[in-house]
Amino acid sequence: MIQLHIISRVPKQIRDIENLLINENFITGATVIDTLSSYKNEDGEIKTVSTNLLIGRTKASLFNTIEDHLKAMYGDKIPVIYGLPIVNMDFKHLEKLKKVIAE
Repeated sequence: MIQLHIISRVPKQIRDIENLLINENFITGATVIDTLSSYKNEDGEIKTVSTNLLIGRTKASLFNTIEDHLKAMYGDKIPVIYGLPIVNMDFKHLEKLKKVIAE
């Protein structure tokens, strides 16, 4: 199991991805957070931009499938996507997750 993180600067993109992932049973549900991200630009200046973070729980084996869907939808404008391993989870929620998520 992983916690899927998708980061975009385009709110509609995150909402569309949220709908896709839930409708296709790729994630059990989503948390969407409007946040700020900071980075250093080429001139060494620290820049802060508005971003949107979608978080969902899924099976690690679905990561490539999800990534392929996003590449098909957005091409070179694909948002940042990565997965964090879920090391421990209570048994009740783990079993529910296994039943709800696509194979």
